[in-house]
Amino acid sequence: MRLKPLWFLLAAALLLAACRQTPPEMGLALTATVGTVADVCADEAELTLTDTDPVTVYYCYTIENTGGVPIPLHDLSDDLFGSILRDFEFVLERGASVSTVDAGLELAADVSEATTNRAVWDGFIRDQRVATAEAETTVVFVPTAQYWAAGGTVVGDSNSPTIAGFSGNIVFLGARSFDEEPLEDPFEVSIDVPGVGTFPYVFDPATAVDGVVAIIWADFESGPTLGSLDALGVPLSFLDVAKGDALRLSATVGGDFVIAFPNETLVVTIDAERALAVPVVTDATFNAELDEATVTFVDDDPDATYLVEVFGRGPGAFHGVAQGDESPIVVGLSGPLAVDEDYVVDVLAVLGELEPFGPPAQIDVAAYLHYSE
Repeated sequence: MRLKPLWFLLAAALLLAACRQTPPEMGLALTATVGTVADVCADEAELTLTDTDPVTVYYCYTIENTGGVPIPLHDLSDDLFGSILRDFEFVLERGASVSTVDAGLELAADVSEATTNRAVWDGFIRDQRVATAEAETTVVFVPTAQYWAAGGTVVGDSNSPTIAGFSGNIVFLGARSFDEEPLEDPFEVSIDVPGVGTFPYVFDPATAVDGVVAIIWADFESGPTLGSLDALGVPLSFLDVAKGDALRLSATVGGDFVIAFPNETLVVTIDAERALAVPVVTDATFNAELDEATVTFVDDDPDATYLVEVFGRGPGAFHGVAQGDESPIVVGLSGPLAVDEDYVVDVLAVLGELEPFGPPAQIDVAAYLHYSE
């Protein structure tokens, strides 16, 4: 038998090996990023914003050929823009990458709420899809502050000719940063008063104490008017505004007060019929040292909490504040009154919880000022 030449055997072996080779692998890897600068690809797939107005953000998609064969034709679509590329001719070589920014595309959108965007990139050779890749981006809005609101009805009376009686509605508003520090810059709040209309209100941190202010509904023509928490006593330490014209309320309304803060809307339901009786003082007795007073008053509501303030009218102006659920309440003063010194007893009834930055609540307040003379 005649042997085959060596070159023939070698060629046959090479041909057999070639027939056994697997087709080259096809693959794409898609990277999606989002940022606030145009004409560049951002570094991250998630963007966190604190702005309250719509923000223009820019999306970028970068595709890499992870396979062993060049891919000449491409489609790209996402949830926000729909079809971005269709039959896009670009030979993406093995190991190479290209972005939508490189291709001259600006993918800009005004975003005002949390958004998750999914994109799909398909690669084709002629009319056959040979590889696909997906990626997501997320825009997250984080509020810069905590917001709080409470409201209720207000009734009051006084035996002082300088303090007018008042009745109506009050709304407390609060805002503070997440590190529990008061905000520095004013911002606008929108307040919808049932049956009246919507008023803008500028929340000015300079007028707030511990981030809280009070609004008394005094003039519906011009909108809400800042009132006195000191006169209303809810609570005494929040705001010290002089007692005066702001306490003369002209209307009473009830229903849902809708208060729109940046990134948050709070609804406070006020029942105009749920007003407390004024807790009239019947007796105020001092101890022998004149630095403690026992105040007795008409306690008509077992669910009310009473705040009692006693202060002298003399040069020392010593004062004290105490809280209790029923009459009488003992109030310790910061110093002794002088013999025959005039004094004032201020009793305030509060119905409902007023925990700043807790759940929105209805607060009903009744006030009474008792003068020694």
